[in-house]
Amino acid sequence: MKKRGFQITIVCTLNSPLHKASKECGLSIIAIRKPSKHYAFLSAFILQRKLRSMGSMHVFVRSSADLSLSASISFFSRKKVKIHYFMEMMFHKKKRQLFRTVRYAQLSTWVCSLEYMRAFVQDATKLNANKLKIIPSGLDFSKVSYITKKESRASLRLSEKNVYFGMIGRIDRKKRIELAIKALKLLDDSTVQLLIIGEETPDTSDTYLNELKKLISTLNLGDQVHFLGFQKDPSPFYRAIDALIMASDFETFGMSTIESLAHNTPVIASNAGGSRELLTKFPFGSLFHAGDHLSLSEAMRQLPNFSERPLNQQGFTNMFDHHNVCKMIETDILSSES
Repeated sequence: MKKRGFQITIVCTLNSPLHKASKECGLSIIAIRKPSKHYAFLSAFILQRKLRSMGSMHVFVRSSADLSLSASISFFSRKKVKIHYFMEMMFHKKKRQLFRTVRYAQLSTWVCSLEYMRAFVQDATKLNANKLKIIPSGLDFSKVSYITKKESRASLRLSEKNVYFGMIGRIDRKKRIELAIKALKLLDDSTVQLLIIGEETPDTSDTYLNELKKLISTLNLGDQVHFLGFQKDPSPFYRAIDALIMASDFETFGMSTIESLAHNTPVIASNAGGSRELLTKFPFGSLFHAGDHLSLSEAMRQLPNFSERPLNQQGFTNMFDHHNVCKMIETDILSSES
């Protein structure tokens, strides 16, 4: 958005990773002490004055934890500072309480990345339906690598003869990595391998990684399951694998899904949430019953059939290219007519 001529200011917690990253990008920053989650009226009053003095009249919010602060900014500015909430995480209960309805009334826009999210929010809240917009998360396709699978595997020191399924993200229980390990055992084929990119959350006390390693040992899969750690550039990984597995019981959107598809690599995902909508719209891969490693193993067996139904690359690019996403923001949110 800055390259498109907009004045961008990041409001963030002092000395946070976002604060440091914003400095590296040369962005304007308002760094504050972390405000309370609810009723941060003083912080909101000071912030709205600061924003108005800078001429920053639109605030994009990406965390529900900041909604109270943002609604107060709107209130104190008499809605001159407009709040646009980009929903990142799904909720599963009704949000019709009076205090939430009053808070949501201060929003100018509630942005969902997929249609199922909009339908759910409309049913679960008393939000004015006219404020609901669908704008997908975007990708910078200029950063997508199109090196060959052979070159990618060589860079990761992988065999050209094996079949590789991949998983990417935090080593976290919600990712249900154990399902893929159990499904791999059912395939009973030593040439089929599982690559896992990512690491544990720093300073976590969870024992999930140790549990996974114990499961791998118990199932005698030590030669077939490989933890590759964090990869700054995941492109070689996406190009090297034959399919990505998204085993979480529920993904709100699934950035890894569209990153994989952008590399022309099929996706096997649980049939819930964002994964179901994405793979229904762009059916390059397969869905399995959430939480069921038997169903996952059957989906993995379908791998040879994925190439029979190639990805609609043009339609996919048009939907998720970040330039098009920016245009939607300008037209649907920032224009004087919207």
